[in-house]
Amino acid sequence: MNERSRVDKTSAEDKSIGFDYQYYYFLNELLNLKSGQTAGYEVLDDVHIECADGKTLLVQLKHTVQTNMQGAPRNLTTHDPDLWKSISNWCKVIIDPADGRSSVNKQLIFLKKTSFLLASNKSNNDRNSFLSSFDAFCNATKSHVDFISDMRALKTETKDKTIKGYIDDLLNLAPGVSEAFLRNLSFGLGLDEIIAQCKASILEKQIDSTRVDDVFQAVDSKLRENSFARVKAGEKISFSFEQFYLEYRRDFDKMRSAGFVIRNLTSALPANLSDQTFIKQLVDIDDIAADDVEILTKFTTLRLNFRDNVEQWIQDGDITQSDVDDLEQEADAYWENTFTASYPRRQPPPDEAAGGAAARDIVQELRKVKLPLASQELSIRMSNGGFYELSDRPVMGWLHNWKDRYN
Repeated sequence: MNERSRVDKTSAEDKSIGFDYQYYYFLNELLNLKSGQTAGYEVLDDVHIECADGKTLLVQLKHTVQTNMQGAPRNLTTHDPDLWKSISNWCKVIIDPADGRSSVNKQLIFLKKTSFLLASNKSNNDRNSFLSSFDAFCNATKSHVDFISDMRALKTETKDKTIKGYIDDLLNLAPGVSEAFLRNLSFGLGLDEIIAQCKASILEKQIDSTRVDDVFQAVDSKLRENSFARVKAGEKISFSFEQFYLEYRRDFDKMRSAGFVIRNLTSALPANLSDQTFIKQLVDIDDIAADDVEILTKFTTLRLNFRDNVEQWIQDGDITQSDVDDLEQEADAYWENTFTASYPRRQPPPDEAAGGAAARDIVQELRKVKLPLASQELSIRMSNGGFYELSDRPVMGWLHNWKDRYN
């Protein structure tokens, strides 16, 4: 059999969500950039932040899909590969001869302007001997010498040669370099709901809670497309505050405006498009063909998008039912005036051909109308959808005898 084992499937899923975790952490950092700062994705590290004062934060991001008995992400353990691989990577960066840091003096200069953060959805726990010793060192209840002694002891407690090698990378740093590194090291554990954090960051930018998802989707989609284009062009994924503000400000401004957010809502289309009353009305006047699936789908989508957006606006509190009633009365007035002009004194047309032409004239005139809703003028597409919705109920029609035919 060619099926992957359960271990392989889990590993693939873990890697996939791990990449997404890094990306959304980066997005959240972009949303929180300050003037003069720059954020990079997979440039200097998984994520990095360059500050206006010349200092840089390097961030390693680790995600797990493994959970404990309570269903929460598992803890970061004392000999966790994610912990020690990150520390090892940073130790190698500090002493990297390719960047001219072979000497202790150059390493210390680098550490004066560089800090390090391990962020993970894994949780802190009292049984992690590394973290306990590290906290004691940071709180000045344990000396650097004692901390290093603890790390030597941790090395003897594992048989994993890879982990031993990672620990050695820390132990092999010069004492002053090691101490400076540890003082610039921090941990952000338990960061599980990273997308929720992105949305919270958007909310903090004075975006109404009902529109946070719209901003998130717009920025997320544009950033993914932008990042792909940059990588394809051989460029780095990096944004200064000013660049991000320039490229994405409009996505925030649109949602702060007093106007309605017109969303492309995706209701399921009716099983039989031609059974809709508004479609029958248009077919009967030869405005559309009953077998033109493309146009039937397009018009139905306009109708449903109008209906669903109006329902969403009511739910969000952007409008009231009274506003919708006013729109329908205005639409009825447009229809009434056009209908009367097409059928003077409401007399029936002399023949079927004349009736069809008059009916098509009504539809064509109403397709030019922009309906008003709560002091805002809707787009032609939304207004067309409104007339299609009203003629589907139907409370208006195009033929002289539409009431008898469709009610």
